[in-house]
Amino acid sequence: MARLDIDDKQIYYEYYPGDGLCNVLSHGFGMAGRVWDNTVARLADAGYAVLTYDHRACGQSDKDFRDVSIEALGQDLVALVEHLALPRVVLNGWSLGGAVVVSAAAELGDRVQGLISTAGATPRYTQGEGFPHGGTPDDVADTVAALRADRVNFLKGLYFEGVFAAPVSDDVKQWCWQLATQASPAADASLGALAELDQRTALAALKCPTLFICGGQDGVVPPDIVRFACKHARRGELVELADCGHAPFLEDPEAYHLAMFDFLERL
Repeated sequence: MARLDIDDKQIYYEYYPGDGLCNVLSHGFGMAGRVWDNTVARLADAGYAVLTYDHRACGQSDKDFRDVSIEALGQDLVALVEHLALPRVVLNGWSLGGAVVVSAAAELGDRVQGLISTAGATPRYTQGEGFPHGGTPDDVADTVAALRADRVNFLKGLYFEGVFAAPVSDDVKQWCWQLATQASPAADASLGALAELDQRTALAALKCPTLFICGGQDGVVPPDIVRFACKHARRGELVELADCGHAPFLEDPEAYHLAMFDFLERL
């Protein structure tokens, strides 16, 4: 198992070498890098290098980080890229991870050859001036409060009832639920940080091609957020999978990975 020292703590990561561009996969709130296993396998089989990691307080990373802000999670991604001396990368972030990769890309600069936002919670997750999409900061606070009041059952409801719109097996739902329960309560502040997040300036400044993939039935990150993000990016393109919810890479893996590889082959 590979770990990177961050101050006096550690984050867990897995690096799969390959001849092609390295794809860095950043998971959603409270999940773990394991959720990308099917994508990792496809990328590795196609010759790409792959890097996954567990956010602070999630998966196999240390659980008692005090700073779990979006910026801190992005800094960890930057530190991993520098630690492994990766000269060129593609960043792919799911849900909250979409905000993390935008944060990291701003610092990595020309190393980032492309960015994929998979149902990404960026550039905002809540309504604000000039941004009528999503819920309110109070909605986020209420969600965090419900999570902290009854963690196991909240997460079970999320993955058995909230995330998926297209049919997936109960085994997949159970697997996601189990991954989510590995996160500690410290991770909740990452979700809370979405209440005030505003990455419009950072997203508009990105020079790299950016692929936005969303599910047309997403009840976690409304599709209008992703559509806005695509129009706001300099070089954005949108793939909307009409029947999918919040995890298109698990709900329609063939369509999702077809779009992903089409993008990668054009970089």
